Amino acid sequence: MSRRINLVSTLIILFFLFLGSSISLGNEASLTLIYTTNTLGELEPCGTCPETGDNGGLARRAQYIKKVRGEVKNLLVLDGGDALVISFFDRPSEREKAKKRAEFLLKVYEKMGYGALNIGDTDLALGVEYLKSLGKKSKIPFISANLKDKKTQKPVFKPYLVKEIGGLKVGIIGLLTQSIHPNIQKEMKEYFVENPIKVAFETIKGPLSHCDHIFALAHLTPPEIETLAKEVPHISVIIGGNDRSFIFPKQIHRSIYVQTDAFGAHIGRMNLKLAKGSKEFVDVLPRAMIQKNIKEVQKRIEDPQYAREIERLKAMEKQFHEQLKKTENTGGKNTFENHLSLMHPGMKSDSEIEELIISSKDQLKRPIPW
Repeated sequence: MSRRINLVSTLIILFFLFLGSSISLGNEASLTLIYTTNTLGELEPCGTCPETGDNGGLARRAQYIKKVRGEVKNLLVLDGGDALVISFFDRPSEREKAKKRAEFLLKVYEKMGYGALNIGDTDLALGVEYLKSLGKKSKIPFISANLKDKKTQKPVFKPYLVKEIGGLKVGIIGLLTQSIHPNIQKEMKEYFVENPIKVAFETIKGPLSHCDHIFALAHLTPPEIETLAKEVPHISVIIGGNDRSFIFPKQIHRSIYVQTDAFGAHIGRMNLKLAKGSKEFVDVLPRAMIQKNIKEVQKRIEDPQYAREIERLKAMEKQFHEQLKKTENTGGKNTFENHLSLMHPGMKSDSEIEELIISSKDQLKRPIPW
């Protein structure tokens, strides 16, 4: 018994040491960021899609976001682009189907509480004029800093937003790739896409220069993402997605780069602690996972399998020491934990969204691309 008490006491001391090492030297704010990209107008699990199978669906996503919203104080939900449509369409009848689905999806996004929607290259297949009219009706701001009108040379949509979170200002900028399919370019006779790196640099150095942190909704190619992070080092988080694959967090220069895959199979969540004036990020997820495992084992400490559990605690204590050494100096630095959650069939669905989709199926037929 004394052996168990000593071990648990040691772990408690470690927790207090961890807390002490995390005290910020400046102002800081906790923020949970939920991010999605490449929903492509998909409302339900595709079923027959080889990419996702029975995973995905807006009803599951809505339930997930609702749960997180009830757990955290500061929540920001952002979409990195290509939310509205799967492709371009030659036949007017198919385009009309795509528009109906886009309008419906946007209503569901409003119910989920999205804070901003970036315009992706495939979204342009609906027509820029249509997107403008859709944006005017929507409660969700459409953003794009480098999609511009040829006549006025001004952005078609809001180029950026500024959110105040826990006393810190977070700037959100929308960026669009210049690599646009020729069929979609036909929809852009009166518009053009300016170099996203140039626009990002000018915007962040200009109207967003007062922000403590910048989040870039960057619907760019991987090479463009690399260049953006290198040439605009003021960006804290880059949410990509043009290549439609999910990635685990990747640090490129000073930026943390994340993205989700196509058709809403996964949803991303970052638990952030943002420090004023800091450009450094520390990934504390491994430490958090060890803490979680320790707590789970402690709950079972009275189990007859006592000896086995003590050995597990010893192993985790060693892991905790190792992780503590790696992340002990987080004071005054930004920290993050990233989670990619699969929207699988075993998940609960939001009943309101599910009923809304079921009742609208006749009006929301899947459009056939080109």
